[in-house]
Amino acid sequence: MKVAKLKRTIDELTLEERVFVIAYLQHLARVDDPAHKARLGERLRRMEQGRKITLAQAQRLHEALEAEGV
Repeated sequence: MKVAKLKRTIDELTLEERVFVIAYLQHLARVDDPAHKARLGERLRRMEQGRKITLAQAQRLHEALEAEGV
């Protein structure tokens, strides 16, 4: 697929679809990066040690930040 066709296709996407495409492209850009893999490994290790929050806690945090305009 040509870049021009990709651009036209992206132009037709909804905002939600564009956000997904952006996340996917970022994933592709770093999926094989050893430093990225190391960061993910470290985050997983910390979560396994109990340094994590529940979904409800994350939602409350998100709502609080939104209320502050962040």
